Amino acid sequence: MILPVSRRPVKIPPMLFDAIVCGISSIDKALFAHIGPCPYCGGTPAPYDTKEKIYATLHTREGTQKITVFVRRYHCRDCGRLLYADEPFYPDTRLGSTIVDLATALSLLNSFSHTAEIINAMGIEIDRGSVRKYALSDLPVPKINFFYGFPLPFSLFSLIGRPLGLKSGAAAGAEVLAASGFPSAYRAPPDGAGTSRARQEQRKEQKQKEKRETQKPAGRSKQE
Repeated sequence: MILPVSRRPVKIPPMLFDAIVCGISSIDKALFAHIGPCPYCGGTPAPYDTKEKIYATLHTREGTQKITVFVRRYHCRDCGRLLYADEPFYPDTRLGSTIVDLATALSLLNSFSHTAEIINAMGIEIDRGSVRKYALSDLPVPKINFFYGFPLPFSLFSLIGRPLGLKSGAAAGAEVLAASGFPSAYRAPPDGAGTSRARQEQRKEQKQKEKRETQKPAGRSKQE
């Protein structure tokens, strides 16, 4: 009987775990209220209401904590459309852009399942399906830097550093948007260049090429 091989639990250095949890927690209740002219008609937006959205769910040493942000909504006085202020979410995503960046970055070097295990070990709740969805999407590949051996996105580093100069409310919102690259305004390039989907396809092709190279039959000896 062949028993399944058990994978060792992912170990995250305590200092990194605390820094990530503290950084993401620092934007809890931040307000995102900035908006320009109506993107549909160029009209003038008028305040409508404010919506609370879940940015991330953390599993801290004290228990589960939902990090939420407030996004102001507007009503265009000219065309009547409901508009959202610039927010820290990529289009059509539910998790904060930094969490998406982290999933995308880690999935470049790990399987989708292992990526989810790493992120959960960092104290951030995510499942394999979400990792796969983001990794195979037209979202951008973030700039990364290795820290404790993990490829972490710059947007996460910006949150880790926030508690040193903590701001709150709309000031925090403006700061986070700038550090995150204004994710809600992101639009994928028509050719898909630079997207996570394109990088995953390149990774797959490279693996297939390496597999073919290892399966090539050895050349005949000169004595035959």
